[in-house]
Amino acid sequence: MIPFTTCLPRAGAIGLLAALVAVAAAGAAEDGSIGARIVRQGVPQAGVPACVACHGGQAEGNEALGAPRLAGVGAPYILEQLDAFAGGSRNDAVMAPMAKLLSPAQRRAVAQYLGALAAPSVAPASVPASALGEWIAERGRWSEGVPACVKCHGANGAGVGAAFPPLAGLPQAYIVEQLDAWKRGARPPGPLDLMRAVAGKLSADEVKAVAAYFAAGGAHAAPAPAARQEAAAAPRGRFFQPPPESAIPDNEFGRMVRLGEAIFRDTAGEAHDYVGNTLTCENCHLDGGRLANASPLWAAYVAYPAYRSKNGHVNTFAERMQGCFRFSMNGKAPPLGDKVLVALETYAYWMSRGAPVGETLPGRGYAKLPAPAQEPDYARGERVYAQRCALCHGADGAGQSARGKTVFPALWGPDSFNWGAGMAAVNNAAAFVKANMPLGLGGTLGDQEAWDVAAFLDGHERPQDPRFVDSVAATRAKFHDSRYSLYGKTVNGRLVGVGTGH
Repeated sequence: MIPFTTCLPRAGAIGLLAALVAVAAAGAAEDGSIGARIVRQGVPQAGVPACVACHGGQAEGNEALGAPRLAGVGAPYILEQLDAFAGGSRNDAVMAPMAKLLSPAQRRAVAQYLGALAAPSVAPASVPASALGEWIAERGRWSEGVPACVKCHGANGAGVGAAFPPLAGLPQAYIVEQLDAWKRGARPPGPLDLMRAVAGKLSADEVKAVAAYFAAGGAHAAPAPAARQEAAAAPRGRFFQPPPESAIPDNEFGRMVRLGEAIFRDTAGEAHDYVGNTLTCENCHLDGGRLANASPLWAAYVAYPAYRSKNGHVNTFAERMQGCFRFSMNGKAPPLGDKVLVALETYAYWMSRGAPVGETLPGRGYAKLPAPAQEPDYARGERVYAQRCALCHGADGAGQSARGKTVFPALWGPDSFNWGAGMAAVNNAAAFVKANMPLGLGGTLGDQEAWDVAAFLDGHERPQDPRFVDSVAATRAKFHDSRYSLYGKTVNGRLVGVGTGH
């Protein structure tokens, strides 16, 4: 289709575009004015009081009333909730009647105004933070399908994008009420039905503890009941159990273990000299390397030294980690003996204490999927991605960040793993996705869906394989001669493997 502006003389087209921009700006300004008036004064003739009467003069929330803060939450999320109140899918004795009295245009104006307000600095509530709440919020209970809250809502519950609102500073009573509503099915399930699934796995005490933690601003609780919080979150089942964090000794060895864990969880921050993207070890090895079928450290450490066909010789565990930095992190390998490698190896050694050496432990790597019934398909995978993955990783696969920290990693493009990474092979990506994605909903995709979406994400361009020789075809022949590698193949009408960078 030819843009209609091409039918006009150049000057006329520019003038028309400028006029359209001005009209849009005026419309936004008018919406902002209407929204400000409703928020600050209400709609008296319709019986709608001012929003600030409950939510605070700056929409910062009101702990005493249990009214959440709205400033800076994000217009799309606020509008979705107002429409849910108005439509009856979300019930609240106070909000539902008022939302119904507002027109769709008024609800949109209110959402736009509130979403544009600066988020206030979080003042901790009078409720003391809970150590159990901190554990679930920051660490989760992954083996039972409860990811850490911060893995979606960002560090300290600061909020991420339009779908994952801020939690820090919300009144405890409000958070408890919403989690209970999801557990009862009294609130719309939301994207992917994730919150109903997660809330349903929390006990009443855990709900109160998590709510207290975020009400306190995501503040760290007093270090005390480590054993209690770990016991409450301890995984159960047939897999090897690594020692609890409370067992890390308070000595030089223990400090190296903790440094390894810190690097594992914040690789770009703690090992920035060797990292070329924004990924962390924990993106592929969930729960700090503890979770079975997410390539846990305790199963990997006892399997080395081992021969690897990827580089044609027996690798030590340290060499294996060097490959992670080079390929998955799209960076450079730390030298053998470097403190980064020593710390990570110490962490893995401590994690595997008590595991049998040289055995293939249940839960190692990613659970192998049966061969797909149909050849993995890019178009089918694109539909799965749009329905189940784009919410977190973005329609463009670039991931999402909050306050300078990556929350959802990039799956392709310049910030992703490069073509030499194991996750660039469709079979590895499919196995990981099937067992672990979406977060908190692992195992909900069908096998064919996992194969298809893996083909879709691995069919996109990413940084070049650092082993590149002469040409894409030559590099494929030497390093990617596998049915599971799309490197050097034509996918969706374009050759992939040419590489992309910043």
